[in-house]
Amino acid sequence: MSGLAIITEACIDVKDRACVDVCPVQCIYEYDPTKNVLFSEDEAGSGEIENTHSPNPDAIVIFGDSLLYVNLDECTSCTACYQPDVCPVGAIYTEEQVPDATSTKAYNSADPNKGHDHTFFIQHSRDVFAD
Repeated sequence: MSGLAIITEACIDVKDRACVDVCPVQCIYEYDPTKNVLFSEDEAGSGEIENTHSPNPDAIVIFGDSLLYVNLDECTSCTACYQPDVCPVGAIYTEEQVPDATSTKAYNSADPNKGHDHTFFIQHSRDVFAD
Protein backbone atom coordinates (compact mmCIF):
# COMPACT_ATOMS: atom_id res chain seq x y z
CA MET A 1 0.00 0.00 0.00
CA SER A 2 1.42 3.37 -0.94
CA GLY A 3 1.43 6.46 1.21
CA LEU A 4 1.98 4.78 4.58
CA ALA A 5 3.17 7.26 7.18
CA ILE A 6 6.69 6.86 8.56
CA ILE A 7 7.86 8.82 11.61
CA THR A 8 11.59 9.54 11.47
CA GLU A 9 14.35 10.76 13.77
CA ALA A 10 13.21 14.40 14.01
CA CYS A 11 10.48 13.11 16.37
CA ILE A 12 12.99 11.74 18.88
CA ASP A 13 12.55 13.51 22.23
CA VAL A 14 9.96 15.87 20.68
CA LYS A 15 6.76 13.81 20.37
CA ASP A 16 4.56 16.84 19.70
CA ARG A 17 1.55 14.54 19.17
CA ALA A 18 -0.25 16.83 16.71
CA CYS A 19 -0.23 13.83 14.38
CA VAL A 20 -2.23 11.83 16.95
CA ASP A 21 -5.01 14.40 16.87
CA VAL A 22 -5.39 14.35 13.07
CA CYS A 23 -5.20 10.57 12.65
CA PRO A 24 -8.72 9.28 11.90
CA VAL A 25 -7.86 5.65 12.80
CA GLN A 26 -5.58 6.19 15.83
CA CYS A 27 -2.70 4.23 14.28
CA ILE A 28 -0.02 6.42 15.91
CA TYR A 29 1.27 4.94 19.14
CA GLU A 30 3.30 5.96 22.13
CA TYR A 31 5.32 3.55 24.26
CA ASP A 32 4.72 3.28 28.01
CA PRO A 33 7.84 1.63 29.47
CA THR A 34 6.29 1.14 32.92
CA LYS A 35 3.48 -0.99 31.46
CA ASN A 36 5.53 -2.26 28.49
CA VAL A 37 2.75 -1.41 26.06
CA LEU A 38 2.27 0.64 22.91
CA PHE A 39 -0.93 2.70 23.13
CA SER A 40 -2.88 5.07 20.95
CA GLU A 41 -5.18 7.73 22.34
CA ASP A 42 -8.41 9.13 20.98
CA GLU A 43 -6.87 12.57 21.44
CA ALA A 44 -3.28 13.31 22.48
CA GLY A 45 -3.01 13.60 26.25
CA SER A 46 -6.64 12.66 26.86
CA GLY A 47 -5.85 9.42 28.64
CA GLU A 48 -8.59 7.74 26.62
CA ILE A 49 -6.85 4.69 25.18
CA GLU A 50 -8.11 3.63 21.76
CA ASN A 51 -5.79 0.67 21.02
CA THR A 52 -2.87 -1.16 22.59
CA HIS A 53 -0.20 -3.50 21.26
CA SER A 54 2.69 -5.42 22.70
CA PRO A 55 6.07 -4.11 21.57
CA ASN A 56 8.78 -6.26 20.05
CA PRO A 57 11.45 -6.08 22.80
CA ASP A 58 14.36 -6.07 20.33
CA ALA A 59 12.91 -3.16 18.35
CA ILE A 60 11.41 -1.03 21.12
CA VAL A 61 14.71 -0.90 23.00
CA ILE A 62 16.25 1.20 20.20
CA PHE A 63 14.20 4.36 20.83
CA GLY A 64 11.89 3.38 23.69
CA ASP A 65 9.52 6.14 24.72
CA SER A 66 11.43 8.91 22.91
CA LEU A 67 9.56 8.41 19.62
CA LEU A 68 6.01 7.95 18.32
CA TYR A 69 5.31 4.87 16.20
CA VAL A 70 2.89 4.27 13.31
CA ASN A 71 1.32 0.83 13.09
CA LEU A 72 1.64 0.26 9.34
CA ASP A 73 -1.00 -2.47 9.42
CA GLU A 74 -3.53 0.07 10.67
CA CYS A 75 -2.45 3.12 8.65
CA THR A 76 -4.93 3.91 5.87
CA SER A 77 -2.61 6.26 3.92
CA CYS A 78 -5.08 9.08 4.51
CA THR A 79 -2.25 11.70 4.34
CA ALA A 80 -3.53 13.68 7.36
CA CYS A 81 -0.44 13.32 9.55
CA TYR A 82 2.23 14.16 7.00
CA GLN A 83 0.77 17.43 5.84
CA PRO A 84 3.31 20.27 6.24
CA ASP A 85 1.28 22.09 8.89
CA VAL A 86 0.87 19.08 11.23
CA CYS A 87 4.30 17.99 12.47
CA PRO A 88 6.25 21.01 13.74
CA VAL A 89 9.60 19.27 13.22
CA GLY A 90 8.84 17.66 9.84
CA ALA A 91 9.36 14.10 11.09
CA ILE A 92 6.63 12.36 9.07
CA TYR A 93 7.02 11.20 5.47
CA THR A 94 5.18 8.86 3.14
CA GLU A 95 6.92 5.51 2.85
CA GLU A 96 7.89 6.32 -0.74
CA GLN A 97 9.38 9.71 0.17
CA VAL A 98 11.44 8.86 3.24
CA PRO A 99 14.76 10.61 2.55
CA ASP A 100 17.66 8.31 1.86
CA ALA A 101 20.42 10.99 1.85
CA THR A 102 20.36 11.46 -1.91
CA SER A 103 19.68 14.86 -3.41
CA THR A 104 16.64 13.58 -5.35
CA LYS A 105 14.58 13.11 -2.18
CA ALA A 106 12.52 15.98 -0.80
CA TYR A 107 12.94 16.76 2.88
CA ASN A 108 10.35 18.42 5.07
CA SER A 109 11.61 21.96 5.50
CA ALA A 110 11.45 21.73 9.31
CA ASP A 111 13.45 18.48 9.54
CA PRO A 112 16.64 19.26 11.50
CA ASN A 113 18.23 16.04 10.21
CA LYS A 114 18.38 16.99 6.53
CA GLY A 115 20.85 14.88 4.61
CA HIS A 116 20.52 11.80 6.83
CA ASP A 117 19.36 8.43 5.56
CA HIS A 118 15.98 7.91 7.26
CA THR A 119 15.10 4.62 5.50
CA PHE A 120 15.94 2.65 8.67
CA PHE A 121 12.65 3.93 10.11
CA ILE A 122 10.57 2.11 7.46
CA GLN A 123 11.57 -1.34 8.68
CA HIS A 124 11.71 -0.19 12.29
CA SER A 125 8.05 0.88 12.05
CA ARG A 126 7.20 -2.69 11.01
CA ASP A 127 9.42 -4.33 13.62
CA VAL A 128 8.28 -2.44 16.74
CA PHE A 129 4.81 -4.05 16.87
CA ALA A 130 5.10 -7.64 18.15
CA ASP A 131 1.49 -8.68 17.71
